[in-house]
Amino acid sequence: MPILPLGIPTDLDKYFYNREKELITLNSFLNTLNYDVANQILVTGHRGVGKSFLLKKLLTELPDNILTAYIDISKIFGIQKGKITEELIMNSLLEAMNEPLREEMDDLTKAYDIVKDLIRKIRQKKFDFKEAGAAMGIAIPDIKDNYEKLSKFVMEFPQRVVELSDGEINGFVIVIDEFQLIGELESPEAFFWMFRSYTQEQDNVSYIFTGSTSSTSDIVGKINGIKGAFGGRMTQYAVDPFTSEETEGYLKEKVSELKFTESGLNRFYKCTGGYPAYINSFCNTMSGDVEYDDKMVIETFYEKIEQIAIMWTSIWATLSDKEKDIITTVIENGPLSWSDLLAKVDFSNKTLAKYVNIIRNKGILSHSDKKYMIDDHMLSAWLKYKKEQDGFYPP
Repeated sequence: MPILPLGIPTDLDKYFYNREKELITLNSFLNTLNYDVANQILVTGHRGVGKSFLLKKLLTELPDNILTAYIDISKIFGIQKGKITEELIMNSLLEAMNEPLREEMDDLTKAYDIVKDLIRKIRQKKFDFKEAGAAMGIAIPDIKDNYEKLSKFVMEFPQRVVELSDGEINGFVIVIDEFQLIGELESPEAFFWMFRSYTQEQDNVSYIFTGSTSSTSDIVGKINGIKGAFGGRMTQYAVDPFTSEETEGYLKEKVSELKFTESGLNRFYKCTGGYPAYINSFCNTMSGDVEYDDKMVIETFYEKIEQIAIMWTSIWATLSDKEKDIITTVIENGPLSWSDLLAKVDFSNKTLAKYVNIIRNKGILSHSDKKYMIDDHMLSAWLKYKKEQDGFYPP
């Protein structure tokens, strides 16, 4: 029986399923680059729903006259052990945006070599490189740790590339994945406003911000709320889980060896919620030699929950003790109002507010009807199971 991918596979086409409508919609937003109109896009959806897969597929389907770049903020966050900075993001952006120049026309290939050397010098804190300015026509940082000049160079870079191409390139699309972690900066609002100040003057650069967060989270408000940097002007698009019918179709197409009774299939859908990440991890624990009914699906789910919830076991290890305390308190006591939550944790009002915002930005906690609740049923199921089996939550 085939093993389904737990991350983004190399062969995107092999595992792509039923997101044609989303691709068409997003492509239509980006096609305006050919007419010197740049849309800025915000793609939201819960963790495991397939946003990154969809956007990687989108980038591969864009025409040759549109250059693309992709960065994952969570990788920067992980490497730096949670200490993310604006400069680190700018460095990663510049490196990603420079990469497609390597195989372009002669002038841009020369620029690629120059900027690659610039990136090396920036990492060494040598903000004194002059030649790139002559090649790209953009001012270069010349003072150590001069973030303002560095950000100016990076933000002007993609539009300048289009202009230097003499009509061969019509646009630049840059995906910033797991953008909700930008909320960990000292001033995420200022960072988003900086983006806004440049994008409003650029006709050929589209940014796609995407992250594992709900459309009502604090970080979404900061970038695209009424009082946010983009003030609702970003095109906002939500990626939803598969429906029960789509889940059944996915199983038949990708793992036809698995057999279910009608009740077993219904239970499988309830267990996975239609999230491709959970569908794949659950399928990888199952056998093609049996027919799964309702009871067998439940038994397999709890027997293999460590494997099925593997995404959360790794994320849990990155959370602070205070974040874990808030999550387990909500799990044990159900949806809680602010006053009830504050009464059940040993934090000050200010400390609780800080960590609740962090957890909401990570797409773990949601707020509805004046109550806080866990956003992901798989996380709740795994933690409840661990507490029942071990007598305590995972450390």
